[in-house]
Amino acid sequence: MHRCSIVIPARIASTRLPGKMLKSLGGKPVVQHVIERTQKVRNCQSVYVVTDSNEIVHLANSLGVTGLLTAPECRSGTERIVSVLNEIAGDWIFNVQGDEPFVDIHLIEEMIDRTRNTQADILTPVYRLKSIEEVLNPNVVKVVRKVDDFALYFSRSPIPFVRDIPKEEWLQKTTFWGHLGIYGYQRTVLETYSKIPLSPLEQAESLEQLRFLSNNFRILTCETQNRSVAIDTAEDLALAEKILGES
Repeated sequence: MHRCSIVIPARIASTRLPGKMLKSLGGKPVVQHVIERTQKVRNCQSVYVVTDSNEIVHLANSLGVTGLLTAPECRSGTERIVSVLNEIAGDWIFNVQGDEPFVDIHLIEEMIDRTRNTQADILTPVYRLKSIEEVLNPNVVKVVRKVDDFALYFSRSPIPFVRDIPKEEWLQKTTFWGHLGIYGYQRTVLETYSKIPLSPLEQAESLEQLRFLSNNFRILTCETQNRSVAIDTAEDLALAEKILGES
């Protein structure tokens, strides 16, 4: 069986909510919730936190996971992981964002199970969109899939476009899929990351996964019913406090 590790990118700087990883949520830093949840994932050999903050490194170490300090210039979580890949074990590396305090443990376990017998280079979850507002929202990333569940394309635009039908009726005619930003990478993908050319599609849509699709990497989508709350704004943090209080 493959050796799988979870890596949590946790950038301290944030435009919309500075220092959000260390903001208190239910009396604990946001990133601590993610660490503690991922520590419960079965068939995961190691958990790492990669960050540009000494404080977050110390927090990770105090919780029994390896904190690795990275350069602040890293432009994405994937780039941050790649920058310290030599210090990370695993045949498959699962990128779980540090601002997702309610990340679904069972979803990650299901993704790890899929690594046993797949031709995919990358695994990532998708969920069914249930409102036309989500379909039309450019902040909700959509994905179209082949019959074998491999991704055809990701976009901020509503895809597929349903011709000759009012938008209000689109969901009655076809299924729309949204994308969750958890990734399982074969280690070899990350080892070659610096050699993978930037894609014009990636630059146009500002979606990193299009770099991989444009360069013939195979991305397998895994269906989930669960969507977590990411902490991007003060309003998100207040919503997370409410959810925590009700659970």
